[in-house]
Amino acid sequence: MSTESKVPRLAFVALAIVCLGGAFGQRPVSVSTDGVAALIRQDRLREAREALEGLIAQTPDPPADAYYHLAVCDAREGNRQAADKSLDLALSRNPDFLPALHLKAYLQFSAGRYTEALEWARQFLQKDPDGGETRKVSGLARFMLGDRAGAERELQRASILLPRDFDAHYYLGRVYFEKSKLSLALESFRSAIQVDPHSVKAHNHLGQTLEGLTHFEEAKDAYQNAIELEEEGKQRSEWPYYNLGTLLLAEGDAEQAVTLLERALERNPSSMQTRTKLGAAYSAASQLENARQQLREAVLAEPSNADAHYQLGRVLMKLGLEDQARKHLALFERLREP
Repeated sequence: MSTESKVPRLAFVALAIVCLGGAFGQRPVSVSTDGVAALIRQDRLREAREALEGLIAQTPDPPADAYYHLAVCDAREGNRQAADKSLDLALSRNPDFLPALHLKAYLQFSAGRYTEALEWARQFLQKDPDGGETRKVSGLARFMLGDRAGAERELQRASILLPRDFDAHYYLGRVYFEKSKLSLALESFRSAIQVDPHSVKAHNHLGQTLEGLTHFEEAKDAYQNAIELEEEGKQRSEWPYYNLGTLLLAEGDAEQAVTLLERALERNPSSMQTRTKLGAAYSAASQLENARQQLREAVLAEPSNADAHYQLGRVLMKLGLEDQARKHLALFERLREP
């Protein structure tokens, strides 16, 4: 059973819209910028920027939310540095302006500066402990820093504050899964699926959790659901194919495992983990030349891949190439030494 060990950066792209949008909802803006906020929600960023720059130019002491909304325009346009400067101006006028503190936390997080993100989130949460979006950013930052206990605590709170938020439930499930709290992970992934029934990754992780609980038939159903959604939608992922193929291989269904692992490799040809498992499946299906080809590619790409050396050694033994087999099996033994 396999799972990604870290939350990949790209997994948070969708979270950007949630966090930027969530900042609007955590505290109302002043009347002077209500119209600008509406333009931003409609993605009419050029008009919003022109209105804000005019307001700032014509006002002796521009309000904090004018600079905040300018920062939102910058962030939506991908200009993080300009957004950061605008947020500094907003906070210089009102250090307690919560939307600016939230956006500061999010921008630091999205840049991979997780410690800084936590500090800005802390400042926000000191003033508003019930800011669900900021709780979520804090939990995800702690996850990325390896603080699983802190991530669990923050994401638990976020999932309560944001009961219809997919990310809060999904990443809480990821924390539970990594901590082997599988019953809790099961509940969180099911909650995430209730929010977004079309999420490939949620169905895939539900399958992994069910597999960990030895509910193998239910796990197969979850993986199959993930595969069907992957084929129908735009969320490309090799993981449900890999996980279902691996499970079927362990149960002795080598032919079906080969089909699934081939499809996994099509989706991510650079995955030596998939290539190694496919080699093992080919070997179990008595397709020895195919097995040798996949496993040779794996050991060439990753000379320290102990499992690939082991599997290749076994295949070479079956082919009667005992001298070559012993070399790879010896490498396997060496690589697995502590």
